[in-house]
Amino acid sequence: MSTLTPTKRKTTGEMFLRLQLDRQTTAVVPMLQTQEAIVLPAGRVSVVPNLPSAVMGLFNRRSSLLWLVDLPEILGLEPINRHVQSYDVALLKVGQTPLAVAVRSILGVTRFAKDEISSPIGSFNPAFTPYLNGWILRNQELVLVLDPEAIVNAKVLND
Repeated sequence: MSTLTPTKRKTTGEMFLRLQLDRQTTAVVPMLQTQEAIVLPAGRVSVVPNLPSAVMGLFNRRSSLLWLVDLPEILGLEPINRHVQSYDVALLKVGQTPLAVAVRSILGVTRFAKDEISSPIGSFNPAFTPYLNGWILRNQELVLVLDPEAIVNAKVLND
């Protein structure tokens, strides 16, 4: 009779929600500032005229109105296709400010230690850098570590 050794799961480090922003760009946001991830039917989004193009509209979630914004567009990447049946959305909350961000897809949850994060200064386009806490290299893949507070306070959303 053989004994099985249980596989140790990596349980150290902080938890992050993984997001696909475009074909080449993967990013994470801290789970501490993430309320939930949902698939939102496009028909539930009410377009509001005369707002920046990154603002996709408003929708009702649990008796609250939330702004839906195009996260890739805020970051200067290719905007989300607006002619789809549904959007992959991460609901972020910074302090008392909620914000829903649309992304290409939500890839699940991952963990890594804060000391794995490298500084974004000098590594990326200066226009992109204010939205980053840093980056990590994981399994040959560059993963951006986003700053939810900077996204909520993005100039394009507050003009």
